[in-house]
Amino acid sequence: MFIFSMLVFITILLVSHTPIEVMALLGLLLVIFLVPAIREGIWKDGYRKIKVAFYTSICFTAGLFIFYFAMSVLKGDSYRVDGEFSLFILLVLLFSMGGNFLFGIPVSLMAEYISMKVSSMRLWISGLIHIGMGAFTYFIFPGVLPGAMCCAVIFFLIDERMRGNDEG
Repeated sequence: MFIFSMLVFITILLVSHTPIEVMALLGLLLVIFLVPAIREGIWKDGYRKIKVAFYTSICFTAGLFIFYFAMSVLKGDSYRVDGEFSLFILLVLLFSMGGNFLFGIPVSLMAEYISMKVSSMRLWISGLIHIGMGAFTYFIFPGVLPGAMCCAVIFFLIDERMRGNDEG
């Protein structure tokens, strides 16, 4: 089933009109995902990394919704939800999920692997890697830096909380 899914994914990439940069990034992620140790890291602890990516996307989207609501109230505007705003929230959720699943999970696996080597400062090193790689998105997509940084911090906090629940 796994191989069939990968073949379907590759076929979709090859027949679509996706820009070459995006295809290269998705291809790299596909190759990374084929490494058994990385797959094991994603599936371990009851799919913790997948859950963290999903929860991060939900928290970021809810936080952005609350932020815009608070800003409209402070400006004295009447707050109303119309179709355009609902579409905006849906797009934020989808893009944050894409970023968290395609970029956040590999970064978190890398941070976990590196920080486990230095057990005395594991928490600080893991946090620095999460936030540093969130900042690295500036060089790829400069316009999403604030959202990427927020997602990186949220991802780190939720991952550490869930890790504590698994260990405790």
